[in-house]
Amino acid sequence: MKNKTVKLTVLFCFFALSTGFAKETTFVNHGLSMDTTVVLDVVGKTAKGTFSSQANNSDEAHGPAPFTGKVIPTPKGKRGVYLEIHFAGEPPYDTRDLLPLTWHLKIVNHRAHLFIPVHQRNYEGRTPRWEVSDMELEPETSD
Repeated sequence: MKNKTVKLTVLFCFFALSTGFAKETTFVNHGLSMDTTVVLDVVGKTAKGTFSSQANNSDEAHGPAPFTGKVIPTPKGKRGVYLEIHFAGEPPYDTRDLLPLTWHLKIVNHRAHLFIPVHQRNYEGRTPRWEVSDMELEPETSD
């Protein structure tokens, strides 16, 4: 029974996400030092889009860099829709130790959010250190 419920939940999430992506969606993250924008279009089991970023208080910008991807099976014990992403050229952000690039979509507050693993500086504790964590991008709102 539990296995059937999990399968139905995953199927529902996939259906909700795929119908929500009938058109491309723009996801944004306004970080402390960098603004990141991903335009994502998921149709069936394929994905395509662009990734761009711009440093705050600077003209330094990366992208838009085109990418393609495919929907992959959700890892055991996880939720959401997982995508394996491939950039046409050099990825526009540090991807060392992150290959293959796996992004995922998850419903947060009734809306799909995009999570991208990135190398980030963690300032908690005495000594700042680099770590891999998920950058959360929210769907852009049309105000």
